Amino acid sequence: MPVTLQDVAAAAGVSQATAARALNNYGSVSAGAKERVLKAAADLGYETNHVAQALRSGNTRTVNFLPGNIGAPFFARIAHILSGTLEEAGYVLAVSSSYEQVERERSIIESMRARMSPGLIVAPAHRDLHEHLQRLQQRGTAVVAIDRSLAERGIDSITVDNYALGADAAAHLIALGHRTLGLIYDSDDIGSTPDRVRGAAEAIRAAGGTVVAIQAGTDLEMATTRICERLALSSSEPTALIPMDALMTEATIAAIRQLDLRIRTDLSLVAVDDHSLARLLDPPLTVMAQPVDQIGEDAARLMIQRLEGERTDEVVDLRHRAELIVRGSTALRN
Repeated sequence: MPVTLQDVAAAAGVSQATAARALNNYGSVSAGAKERVLKAAADLGYETNHVAQALRSGNTRTVNFLPGNIGAPFFARIAHILSGTLEEAGYVLAVSSSYEQVERERSIIESMRARMSPGLIVAPAHRDLHEHLQRLQQRGTAVVAIDRSLAERGIDSITVDNYALGADAAAHLIALGHRTLGLIYDSDDIGSTPDRVRGAAEAIRAAGGTVVAIQAGTDLEMATTRICERLALSSSEPTALIPMDALMTEATIAAIRQLDLRIRTDLSLVAVDDHSLARLLDPPLTVMAQPVDQIGEDAARLMIQRLEGERTDEVVDLRHRAELIVRGSTALRN
């Protein structure tokens, strides 16, 4: 069995939070406690190479941000908020993208550990494959998940209520008289997606409606093709669509244009996430707007509290509510 942070803390007679601060050289730790922790780590063989690096180079005060794709407006805005809040506290933000690939996520995390980064803010690439994130936290790195909750796995999480997001989007369209709705999503493996789809589907079925589920994948071109094919060939023609994230919205709009259909006139559309282009499109998009700035600020502040030892209590599971903003892309069912 590998030696854990808990083992080191017990041997040194300190809390896990104190052991983590001593090993990663951040926050406030007395000289005596730090000496005991480092000796215990060396005696037990706990991450010996990392302890040596900490002694030689000190803490980098770098927090890593690992989203699915930094090119997505949601994650780009989160990065902007994280950077500003962390820099005010004396930390530097380093950004990489997993592109929703677990192996890439694992590789980046290993590289991060080698550089002694004390904190990671991550949008987990897979809803089930997260053992590497738990191990990272057990070894003393502060981990905060955003967009996809890992609170049940013991990792602090800042998200929206994804079930409610899907249900609220569907409820708006149902109130306009739509009963056959297309739910367009990328992958079941991404943690936020199943809850959004389930929330929408249950609201539709409760109203006596029909769900047309379209799994389009994570590649924009392929997603556009799949949406075109399903809309053209579906025996149950939806009168409204809910793409479940920004990439799916882009692919859906491209598919609607390829099919020579019109948003609002032929198909109502509720998108997820608000941004400046949503207001500038013709017609402007009705959206479920996530409180992006609040999510970023909460994640940054929680990370700082963990790194500085100001918060050592139970796991945080904070879920915000997305807001429906009605614009021109939804209309009464003809």
